[in-house]
Amino acid sequence: MPALLHRRLADLEGAESALLLASGRAAVACTSLALLRPGDHLLACSWLRDDTRRFFEEELPLLGVQVTFVDPRETRGWRRGLTRTTRALYVESPVLESGRIVELQAPRTLAQELGLALIVDASAASPVRFRPIAHGADIVLHDTAIFLDGQPDGSGGVVAGTDGLVEEVRRKMERWGGVPHQLASTQLERSLATLQVRVERQTETAGQLALWAQQHPAVRAVSYAALPSHPDHDVLPEYMTGAGAMLQLQLAGGHDDVRVATVATARMAGASRLSSMVTQVTPGAVAGWVRVHVGLEPLDAITAALCAALPATANPTEA
Repeated sequence: MPALLHRRLADLEGAESALLLASGRAAVACTSLALLRPGDHLLACSWLRDDTRRFFEEELPLLGVQVTFVDPRETRGWRRGLTRTTRALYVESPVLESGRIVELQAPRTLAQELGLALIVDASAASPVRFRPIAHGADIVLHDTAIFLDGQPDGSGGVVAGTDGLVEEVRRKMERWGGVPHQLASTQLERSLATLQVRVERQTETAGQLALWAQQHPAVRAVSYAALPSHPDHDVLPEYMTGAGAMLQLQLAGGHDDVRVATVATARMAGASRLSSMVTQVTPGAVAGWVRVHVGLEPLDAITAALCAALPATANPTEA
């Protein structure tokens, strides 16, 4: 594995070490395997992407690991969820499927007080927008397809943290088959050179798109953390430098039938996985909402495609 790439990834997060794995799922799985043993307990925020939740609900119990989910809106939920065998706390922030930003004060305080590991999946922010280690996290996870890899077919996972923790994840990666292909390492290393400018462009476009969507007749509400109406608007500056490139749209009339669609190039039409380059519209976590992951296209190209995709929309020139 390329030492230079791992050093660059660690530096991006302000971590001692970092490791590239085959996928974001491999990063979650190997980190869990490295930290948890039969009889241990994991305390996880209930706001999670589907594949992570399924791994926690279906796979970890088969290995003898108990998992409890905490609603982060409950003031003392984290402390009430603790058991004598709790070994780690898990947070995803921003939440990929909803755009919510999780307040880290409570899990951070418990982790430091009790010597527990605090794991934060920050895939939906990128290190350009959010560096969890600066806020008390011990381990940071990324699915590289969302932001880090600048190619539409990129795939990988990143684990960043202390030397000892990352080394244990490395051992699990090698034993459980999570080693990435060499081409993935080469591609990611090249992509990191453009990460800053890509994320800045995507964030700027997402902010403009949020304002545009507020005026569109097919959109009832817009959820984007930079907007004062977002429930986490006041928390945003504490953790992130900008609201990122994902927003949620509530469609007028309660429509929820907008299928997975790519709104950029014809050759990417029908893609079902997120890409760091290409704007996509996918069904939201709540009926009647859709999620927009903003890519690198010009704003007018995105709005024109959205007008064509949204139900009962006006003509792009009239919206």
